[in-house]
Amino acid sequence: MKQLPFIIQKLVFAEENLAQIVDLNDTSGVEGKIPGYFVMSSAPPNIEDAEEASERIQQQANQGIADIADHLHRMMGSSADGFAELVITVHGYNTSLHGVQAWYKNIFKYANRHDSAISRSPHRVFIGYRWPSENVALSEPKKVFEALAALPPLPRDLLLTGAICALGLLILELLNALETSTWGFLISLSLVLLLALGLLMAALVVLRLIVYFRDSYRADNFGVLDLVELLRQIDQAIVQRTADSLFPLAKTEYEQQQALLKAREYWAQRSRNKVKLSFIGHSMGGFVVTNVVRILSDVFDMRSVNKQPPSDVGDVYRLERLILASPDIPVLTIVSSRANFLSSSLRRFSESYLFCNEGDIALRIASTTANYIAFPSRTQARGYRLGNVALQNKTGSIDDYGLVNLAALDRDFPVNLSVGEAIAQSSQKVMENLFLTYERFQARGVVTLGDLFEVQSKRDSQRATVADFFTYFDCTDYTDLKFDLQNNSCSIRPTGLLTRALGRSALLPWDYLMLTLDYGTGKRDVHGGYFEGQFSQQLLYRLAFLGFSGYLDTLDRDRQVALSQLHIDCQKFKIQGYLSPMRYRVSVQGGSVDGTKTDMLDAIRTPRQESGRGGTLASGRVRG
Repeated sequence: MKQLPFIIQKLVFAEENLAQIVDLNDTSGVEGKIPGYFVMSSAPPNIEDAEEASERIQQQANQGIADIADHLHRMMGSSADGFAELVITVHGYNTSLHGVQAWYKNIFKYANRHDSAISRSPHRVFIGYRWPSENVALSEPKKVFEALAALPPLPRDLLLTGAICALGLLILELLNALETSTWGFLISLSLVLLLALGLLMAALVVLRLIVYFRDSYRADNFGVLDLVELLRQIDQAIVQRTADSLFPLAKTEYEQQQALLKAREYWAQRSRNKVKLSFIGHSMGGFVVTNVVRILSDVFDMRSVNKQPPSDVGDVYRLERLILASPDIPVLTIVSSRANFLSSSLRRFSESYLFCNEGDIALRIASTTANYIAFPSRTQARGYRLGNVALQNKTGSIDDYGLVNLAALDRDFPVNLSVGEAIAQSSQKVMENLFLTYERFQARGVVTLGDLFEVQSKRDSQRATVADFFTYFDCTDYTDLKFDLQNNSCSIRPTGLLTRALGRSALLPWDYLMLTLDYGTGKRDVHGGYFEGQFSQQLLYRLAFLGFSGYLDTLDRDRQVALSQLHIDCQKFKIQGYLSPMRYRVSVQGGSVDGTKTDMLDAIRTPRQESGRGGTLASGRVRG
């Protein structure tokens, strides 16, 4: 039996509509219309604890792969258009097993029992994926002693020497033994230097205890690779089921191999009718998702070599939606640049969304400080994370909220003009709307990404960029009722869920201090509050399961009217949105996904004066 690097359980409903995680052979619960699975990497927090999984766990993992493949294969055959989708959620850094399971239960319950718009479209399978994250435990003596014991000999000796020197300085000071003589000065200086070295070693221990680098290692080497293996196994299982259905009489090994080849040819010819693959990545989960896509992509595919990365991955998948909430990845990710190592991954998705907020101190302070050591940037600002970008808020009035580029889209994007040309001529530029408050003495109080990446983006000032693929929801001032889905309870009154919702054009140092206190005391979740609000949960989960077009259809049959309703809703809850021109062309104006995407990719890599040549860009226009 092949050793699979993960454990698979299923999500079901017990009494009183409570979601539970149970073993696959447990028949006591009720499955949802949208089947749910909890997949956990079997890698342990420490490599010393690694051991082979038991035969029972391996059997369950193989059975889980078979069950997921059966669901998807059956959905492809039962729907008129051959539709099936796999929605995968990945958590972030410093997340306990209990916290992850609670979140995935909420999503499972929301999709099946709370939101009828999602449950009416059941041709989907939900997977909550757990990689081996570790909780920060600065106050646990066991973790502190473990960290001290793991120190290499030289740092350990320096730390011990520093502690002895600190004690020695204290004793000598109390005894007034350090006279103002040359020898007293030299002894004091020596003790202080050794104490300083000891404090540096203590800083190493603290860095280990905050587990950021340990989680980064586990996310990169276990979380990413184990999720890739999960998707690969499901891919192979679906291909096998296709071969069995096309050639049920294949008996010999040769016949079975030929059947598999024919099954792969069948999937290669299906074009868009493949299993759609969508992701929700929170915090470091965004790093896991984007790196999974990088590995799944075929670097030898000529469409990738020619800067036209395809959405198809493997035999049966087609990348559909990417939703990043406070992603712990570099802000450079959405800039067209040689240094952007994720641009090819991001461009493969048909839809991309970023939920961010200016007051995310978990990223602004902790992540940025930790990455200062590793991220190859010589300036402070470029080390910020993508989850820290925000949309400009000039006055704090209600008119600053909603879809801030809606009027420009209606005015500057006529259906007879390609998206690439429309972006070049539009008065609204996404790079000029997104900003970071990294300098305190700016005249406007903010620095836009266009200013920040002037060298890299100079050639893009009048052209499409990677940033144009994303639709942004800046939740800095998001104000709503806090909704607990498991208990079906709401807070008494609306409140700022991610910040204090002050409506400032830019947050001040004092605001960050107060947010640090709020976050530390649990008053508000500046890093994950998107998953607590009534409206934000609806927005995020409907986008994940239905897509932007499907979300608009839940608001009104006329998508232009529905878009206006979304604009009003965002205004009501003080969310600033910036709609991707690609989403507007496809979901509102009725353009084709592939044609519009090709047009935008062409516009990114082709100078403006050449963008109108050839027939490629015309595919992004809406035909009458």
